[in-house]
Amino acid sequence: MRILAIIGLAAALAAWPLAAQHEKDGEKPKNPAIGDPKAIAAGQALFANGCAACHGNEGQGGRGPNLRERVFWHPLEDDTLFTAVKKGVGGGMPAANLPDDQTWQVVAFVRSMTSPAIENPPPGDVKAGEGLFWGKATCGNCHGIAGKGSAFGPDLTNVAAMRPALDIRQSIIDPDADGAPGYHGVTVVMNDGSTLKGVARNRTNYSLQLQDAKGNLHLLSVASIREITTTKGSPMPKDFGTRLSKAEIDNLVAYLGRQSARPAAVKK
Repeated sequence: MRILAIIGLAAALAAWPLAAQHEKDGEKPKNPAIGDPKAIAAGQALFANGCAACHGNEGQGGRGPNLRERVFWHPLEDDTLFTAVKKGVGGGMPAANLPDDQTWQVVAFVRSMTSPAIENPPPGDVKAGEGLFWGKATCGNCHGIAGKGSAFGPDLTNVAAMRPALDIRQSIIDPDADGAPGYHGVTVVMNDGSTLKGVARNRTNYSLQLQDAKGNLHLLSVASIREITTTKGSPMPKDFGTRLSKAEIDNLVAYLGRQSARPAAVKK
């Protein structure tokens, strides 16, 4: 039944024409909130008050469809999403009846759930987030940005062009939920009893290349290894959700949400 409901909703949305008041000379309107961090933050607040009860606080779904399933709704144009929010969808989704500017803000937030963060930069104090990254949060001890920092963890130079802001936030708060492939920790016990910890960069039948937290590479002969244990989950700290305040996490996400090799033209 849930699958049929989703298919029906998609069909209904795709079939809707754009409301006449939003058409001009045959051109579809552009969402003025796209790329505006303040507008996206306002859209998030509106979503929390009116949409989250069915779709979840972060669009993960509930009584309503999971909005983070990109394949379901992402092909839809912004004007179609605008109409869905404004007028509702027959069979379950009520009309929001918001002013146009607020409706566009909700659409921008929904779009930000799956689009790269650089296209819809998350709200927050970017400068403060930069200070946290290289300071209190010690992210630079494992990650690098534009040649600065460590190569132990994934390079984040282009993270905003590759991942949505919500995914970046989740990787900070719950790193085990979405660990980067190839970055699982390993503990190696050598034949002489010494222990090495780090990330396995390369492994063959004869050798293991391990990188420790300081960035040092160790080429180890398999014959010299007594035991190898792979750590479950991400090697990232698990306590950022309690060690950092919500405002600090917002600022950290805002900083990472601007890290792109090719920055997009966005509103300040």
